[in-house]
Amino acid sequence: MAHVSLLPLSAAMFVPDQNTQLVGGDLAALQVNHIGRPALAFDDTDEMAATSHEFPMPGQYAGGTLKATLYVYAAGDNTNDTCFDVFVEAVTPNADTLDMETADSWDTANPGTISLAGSTVGDLLTIVITLANKDSVEAGDLVRYGVRRDTDSADDDVVGDMFFSAMDTWEDT
Repeated sequence: MAHVSLLPLSAAMFVPDQNTQLVGGDLAALQVNHIGRPALAFDDTDEMAATSHEFPMPGQYAGGTLKATLYVYAAGDNTNDTCFDVFVEAVTPNADTLDMETADSWDTANPGTISLAGSTVGDLLTIVITLANKDSVEAGDLVRYGVRRDTDSADDDVVGDMFFSAMDTWEDT
């Protein structure tokens, strides 16, 4: 299957989730800069989240299997596992009645896990997550993504911060 990249997003295109949109009780991921590289820091004990800016879903999206590749690296652990969730919100212009000033319409979380075993602290790693829960997104919809580290998952036992550098959303065709 071909990999058709749809929306590559750097960490700078995300804002800390200050109002617990994704999951109640989440804290805002912290914006950091490593040698000129913007990143988001996700703590190892608190559930932290960030949401992307909104973008029109590209016209080349054919409605197939949507995936997200997260680019992450660890602050100090290279033996355990980490778990991230990706959320999707899609709004169809001139059709959806979502009040953009007061409401959101996030779909259910899409989880993904990666083992840091065999890596070195600071190595860039990828987590590929199938976005089965994608809020019925179609080409032309206004879409945004939420990313959170799921530290209360039994699958997340990395000690220390995990840093998020970028995300690429893509379609298998």
